[in-house]
Amino acid sequence: MIYRQLFTSLFFFLLIPLSSKALPPPSPAGGGMLRLDETHDFVATVEALFPDEEFGELTAEAWIYFQEPPQFGTFWTIIGQEGRFGLVLHGNSGTLGAWGYAEGARSKIIGGGTPVPKGEWVHVVATYDASAGKGMNGRGGNLVGPGGHLIKSDKPLRIGGIVPQDPEQNRFVGDNVEFQGYIDEIRVSNVMRYGPVWEVPKGKFKIDKRTLALWHFDEAPGANQFKDTSGNGYDLWRNGTLAVKAQGKLATTWGKLKQ
Repeated sequence: MIYRQLFTSLFFFLLIPLSSKALPPPSPAGGGMLRLDETHDFVATVEALFPDEEFGELTAEAWIYFQEPPQFGTFWTIIGQEGRFGLVLHGNSGTLGAWGYAEGARSKIIGGGTPVPKGEWVHVVATYDASAGKGMNGRGGNLVGPGGHLIKSDKPLRIGGIVPQDPEQNRFVGDNVEFQGYIDEIRVSNVMRYGPVWEVPKGKFKIDKRTLALWHFDEAPGANQFKDTSGNGYDLWRNGTLAVKAQGKLATTWGKLKQ
């Protein structure tokens, strides 16, 4: 009996360090993080992010961490909104890619550059000025665009998962598959916050008058809802859980955001 108790205690003693190593350290912003995998492959807003706005400028940024990049011939969506913009990680090269749909013009897909390092937290940025640019850890840039504004979109904003793209527009080569890794501190702003070189943010992202949405992902493990701290009400929900406004009241229903 004593030996069995000793064996059980030793087993759990060894298991705890192994379990703790499965999680990455906190991001430079601190606090919690969002885990994405095959089971919980995306979170999304219920309503479209500012559906009636045609943004002249836009910035989407996040901290990401992954152990292995997507497989060759596939790519992960980090953040995107169908018909408006997207930031992805491409398996062919392990680099970032960005696209945006401009008013009256087809924005080019921006890709290539330095592969995103694995096994560490990386600050990734997509900037839009009717075209698309991308960067990480303080270096990147936006290419000169054709003018105009990013077009309207009545689709939800998604973090991870699969964001449909118009097949008639320029698009990434390969299959859009579920992001696998960790994401922290996502902010969307109606301004180009960064140029070709920038100082990587320290601590949590801040709210200002140009902030459209901001998520810290500090909720308890297993949470289905993630609060938008910008005050604009664009909370995120895990796939399989929706929040809908019915007759002026907030009701919870179940379903899939995938189509």
